[in-house]
Amino acid sequence: MILDIINIIAIIIIPIIAVIIGYCLQNRSEKRKDKMRIFSHLMSIRAFNYIDQYSVNIINSVPIVFYNDKEVIEKYNIYLKSLNIKPEDVPQKQKEIDDNKTNLLVAMAKALGYKNINWELIQNPYVPQGLINEKNNENLFKQWQLDIAKKFSQVPYQNSVNNSIRIKKSKSNQSNKS
Repeated sequence: MILDIINIIAIIIIPIIAVIIGYCLQNRSEKRKDKMRIFSHLMSIRAFNYIDQYSVNIINSVPIVFYNDKEVIEKYNIYLKSLNIKPEDVPQKQKEIDDNKTNLLVAMAKALGYKNINWELIQNPYVPQGLINEKNNENLFKQWQLDIAKKFSQVPYQNSVNNSIRIKKSKSNQSNKS
């Protein structure tokens, strides 16, 4: 009689516990995927000192996805503060911005369990000279288009295209001119 009651309880409780454990594991996996998506994107664009709309969305999602990682949130706030400057101050503050971005990426790597991702690795991305040339030419063309539009139109516009893209130079970039 008691054994039958234990079997019935086990038949009811074990599937419920299995579902709860499966849900927790799936939720944990999804959170890690979100963190990896953010980290991977920021690592892939770290060589470029401009940001597109998708990158802005990624950066804005850091405090949501890494909400329980105190160090990441702290580095995020420092990085965000360094970005909120006047455009004319960017050249003087560029090193500080880059350092804060690197500190954020190091904190994210640590939060994700990557022990071998360090400052030096993050500071030296691979950017081939051909890509630099292509981006510079694209920006020159955009600037040319804006200049023509300005000459033929009285509509005010804001110049958001630099004459050339600012790309961090690293030791590896200078030796890899392909």
